[in-house]
Amino acid sequence: MKWTHEPGEAFSVLALNQDEVKRLVEVLAQHARKNVRMKYEKYKDIHDSGEATDRQNDLMFKYEEQFKLIDKIILYARS
Repeated sequence: MKWTHEPGEAFSVLALNQDEVKRLVEVLAQHARKNVRMKYEKYKDIHDSGEATDRQNDLMFKYEEQFKLIDKIILYARS
């Protein structure tokens, strides 16, 4: 794993080898995804009941974005 900077790119990029990607996907799939999904569902239930505060809605959106990102990483790594 190393940070690289490609010419013409504004930001550095984290480069991972295949073994590191496999380990990252395992952690994301087995632990992080479940944890984030549970938090998202908790705040979504509150939101759907119509009783969510602004803070709870913000947390729902935050966990929804994290959940989608985790799924995108897992899908991309397995393709």
